[in-house]
Amino acid sequence: MKCFLLLVMLTACAATPQDLSGKMFIFPQQTSTANVRLTASRQDFGAATVCHRSFTDLKRDHGLFSLATPSSANDFLIFWDEANTEMEAHVKNAKTEYKGLDYKSNMWHSICTTWDSESGLVQLWFDGQPSIKKFASSGSNISGSTRIILGQEQDSHGGRFDLKQCFIGMMSDVHMWDYTLSPCEIQKYVDELNFTPGNLLNWSALEFQITGRVLIEDKQKLLIAQNSQSCTQHPDSDFKMKFLLLLVMLTACAATPQDLSGKMFTFPQETNTANVRLTASRQDFGAATVCHRSFTDLKRDHGLFSLATSSESNDFLIFWDEVNIEMVARVKNAKIEYKGLDYKSNMWHSICTTWDSESGLVQLWFDGKPLMKKFASSGSNISGSPIIILGQEQDSYGGGFDLKQCFIGMMSDVHMWDYTLSPCEIQKYMEGLNFTPGNVLNWSALEFQITGRVLIEDKQKLCS
Repeated sequence: MKCFLLLVMLTACAATPQDLSGKMFIFPQQTSTANVRLTASRQDFGAATVCHRSFTDLKRDHGLFSLATPSSANDFLIFWDEANTEMEAHVKNAKTEYKGLDYKSNMWHSICTTWDSESGLVQLWFDGQPSIKKFASSGSNISGSTRIILGQEQDSHGGRFDLKQCFIGMMSDVHMWDYTLSPCEIQKYVDELNFTPGNLLNWSALEFQITGRVLIEDKQKLLIAQNSQSCTQHPDSDFKMKFLLLLVMLTACAATPQDLSGKMFTFPQETNTANVRLTASRQDFGAATVCHRSFTDLKRDHGLFSLATSSESNDFLIFWDEVNIEMVARVKNAKIEYKGLDYKSNMWHSICTTWDSESGLVQLWFDGKPLMKKFASSGSNISGSPIIILGQEQDSYGGGFDLKQCFIGMMSDVHMWDYTLSPCEIQKYMEGLNFTPGNVLNWSALEFQITGRVLIEDKQKLCS
């Protein structure tokens, strides 16, 4: 799947409305500058409905939609208050609070907020469920020169952004109406059916300006992998596989690749020596996907996949941080953290990690669920002679193993590609279906060396 990427560091004053159907804005890192400014079709209204979808793993305050005028920085604000565990709607600077929402990390949420100046009532619809109506402000319109911002929360008209309130994640389907949308229309929006698009902001004809690192990509959806027609194979995958096989046959002095289908590596004890060193088919790549399955009962830090080059020991690292309860992906030593994962002991977990040097974005897929995209490192390839290690985490090129970071457990189905795998192919990998094997590392034709006590066994499966 080819993604439509747009990275604009500085924008011109005017923009032609764009159809963003099927697209999303990605806010990949913490910053007090990056934002998207939306242009509304009018400047004065006595009622409003704002709907949007967002996806984040933030565990702190963050703004979701910020509309300011010269007279009020919070003329229409949707804000998550982490300390009080509540969604807030501010209208004409009056705050209404909504508690008890199941605002989970790492999943899409649909949020609609309505307000009417005649009654002064505000209502929040969260994932299709209406809240109670609460009084905010009545008797006067929102009017003046409106500034509508995504990604930041305005503390003044068009500015004073707070680094610790910025949004990090993905956002899509932003619409705004100058009236209170009916419950039926809101339900159709939530269910992604045919609804009346916003007449103030319309995602299908959106005028906007991007400042800083904000990207536009195709919105990811989980695909039914069993439907082979829904998946498009990477255009170069057949050629790359044939080329890889040719390289294997022609490479002198190389170990014979082994087919480990249905097998697993077992790392049975704590040690700072035992490891499996994998041989990659190439030395330079500007994108990567690594997938693996692992099974452990460790309750401490441990490395899952470690790729080092002579210039960087953490060129591509997948690591569990027990202290902060997060999966860490490091690319070219830039650290990306993923919290809120159900990383249970004594069960198999499937983990895929993608990175692309052009956009700099990293994404983790955990047990079939995509997490948010985050910025790591862009503009340069991973290059040099890579050393890829399972069972240990490299603190130096090919070594520096820490006894308390070694992996104990079982590992299987390790694949690596030199491109970002499509969501459909990742889903097929997760479900153990017929997928395109890795062209950098292929579990069915794996070249490796074992050091210390690491065993190869049949992968265990529960019997019916």
